[in-house]
Amino acid sequence: MKRYKYILYLAVFSLISTSSCTDLKENVLDEQLGGDLVNNPDNIESLINPPYASLRRTIEWYDYWALQEVSTDEVIIPTRGTDWYDNGAWQELHLQSWNSDHIRLKNVWDALNQGVSRSNTAIHYIGQFDQTATTELDINEARFLRAYYMYLIDDLFGQVPYRDADELDFSTSPTVMNRKEATDFIISEVKAVLPNLKEKGEVGSDRVTKGAAQALLAKLYLNYEVYTGEPKWTETIQYCDDLINSGIYAVTNDYWEMFQKFVEDNDEFILRVPMDDNVDMGSGSVWANFTLHYSQTVGNLTSLWNGPSTTKTFFDTWDKVNDGRFYDDRNIGELGFNQGFMSGQQYGITGEALEQRNGDPLIFVPEVNLQSSPENAGIRVNKFAPNPDTERQFSSPNDVPIMRISDIYLIRAEAKLRNGDAAGALADVNYIRARRSAAGKTLPLLSSITLDDILKERGYELYWEGLRRQDLVRFGKFTEAWQEKPVTDAAKELFPLPTSAVDVNENLTQNPSY
Repeated sequence: MKRYKYILYLAVFSLISTSSCTDLKENVLDEQLGGDLVNNPDNIESLINPPYASLRRTIEWYDYWALQEVSTDEVIIPTRGTDWYDNGAWQELHLQSWNSDHIRLKNVWDALNQGVSRSNTAIHYIGQFDQTATTELDINEARFLRAYYMYLIDDLFGQVPYRDADELDFSTSPTVMNRKEATDFIISEVKAVLPNLKEKGEVGSDRVTKGAAQALLAKLYLNYEVYTGEPKWTETIQYCDDLINSGIYAVTNDYWEMFQKFVEDNDEFILRVPMDDNVDMGSGSVWANFTLHYSQTVGNLTSLWNGPSTTKTFFDTWDKVNDGRFYDDRNIGELGFNQGFMSGQQYGITGEALEQRNGDPLIFVPEVNLQSSPENAGIRVNKFAPNPDTERQFSSPNDVPIMRISDIYLIRAEAKLRNGDAAGALADVNYIRARRSAAGKTLPLLSSITLDDILKERGYELYWEGLRRQDLVRFGKFTEAWQEKPVTDAAKELFPLPTSAVDVNENLTQNPSY
């Protein structure tokens, strides 16, 4: 067990959540750092683990993931009777009718800024110890993690509070970087630490590596035009080339192997969040429970919430026959349900046709009414295979990749096409598609390439992985209409700053139109 598996246990103490889909509340508990902890180098792991633990907050479906997915055409959470209304929070996210008091915005703002704060704590106090190869590596990893959380804040909110790690006077408000200042600072930080990080083969993909730094730089340059108005396609391609040509990472020929239970590493993974259903972790990352119908119980998975679905808009774009990313049945004998998109009549593990609570057949259909839907409305998506034998059904046995090499190929394809290299872009997209055919089928390769083709391919490869909003913003489609959602104002491309944040930091200025 790598030492950074301890982030699992730290995460337990930093998150309190319920298992009910209709009463999701949480309290973020800041670490209380005593003198014995911060002055004793034997406690170095207790300083570097908390910033790693904050990565888990970026994969929890009801906060960061929700902002990136429920606000898009990939996810819709309809109200079903009294279930999933939650004071209109999910409807507001999907309709992009949120305001600065939306609970999910406050939670995400607090979680990401806590990640920055935890990173600063590690940087400062580890820097007080005698410097060794270990302490220097930990400081560089903490600097990367600080930059990563700042990148997420920058992407969502367009301005980033910042306090230097050695600035310990907390009676004053942190300064606030505008979007360009923040983006340039983040890039400079990642470039500074990149040469001093280790490779995946030395520490694993659950640690920050050179590859993670290269991937973050590729993402920053890919979105640089959105953030600053200036394109940086050559720089994007450079960092993608560095990753792809390293020989460390490889696109898997079996798409679904990444999403099985108990998979700790994969050739695709650049950076992942380790998970474990041997400890109580709260319900934020239980990917099967939140989407499956109440009657799809199996083994110890007995609390299912019948919630998020995909939209008909997104569902109808798929090649449902030839694309292996659409459907996988390897676990049906154990679970009763497939991975990927679940549509039509649903069955139990013995082959019995399942029913809704009123006795009607459980047939998932794409038609959804956001305000009031029957139990079977909406095509469900189950990307990660759960463990039916788990003793903790609100924990997850699935390590979650937040950076993987297939994304890097598609980033390079997009940058190449925007930079005038259509042939190079086509080659990268077809490289992915050639490895994504369904069993016994052939997913056709593209003969030409457009930006719309690349956006679609990103959807097929990366759906429900917390990237969709950023993609739609970059392609100028985030405010378009889709199932149940009308055209919205361009100002929605940025979220409002939470009222609670503006109230306590006079250096923050509310985003336009909020």
